[in-house]
Amino acid sequence: MQQQAKDELLTAAETCRYLKISPRTLYRYIQDRRMPAFKLGKEWRFVRSDLQQWIRSRATARHK
Repeated sequence: MQQQAKDELLTAAETCRYLKISPRTLYRYIQDRRMPAFKLGKEWRFVRSDLQQWIRSRATARHK
């Protein structure tokens, strides 16, 4: 069964490319618990749909 793109798991490097941010910024967001992420073994993973929702929530919060 093929995984849907919205539920795709991304690595830290893929997430940096997706969000167009540096690894330093990504890890700062993780450390501050500002973005959805979880560890799978020793590596951080990100669910694409969670990141999309996080982006939308940040965008709407700025417009209020």
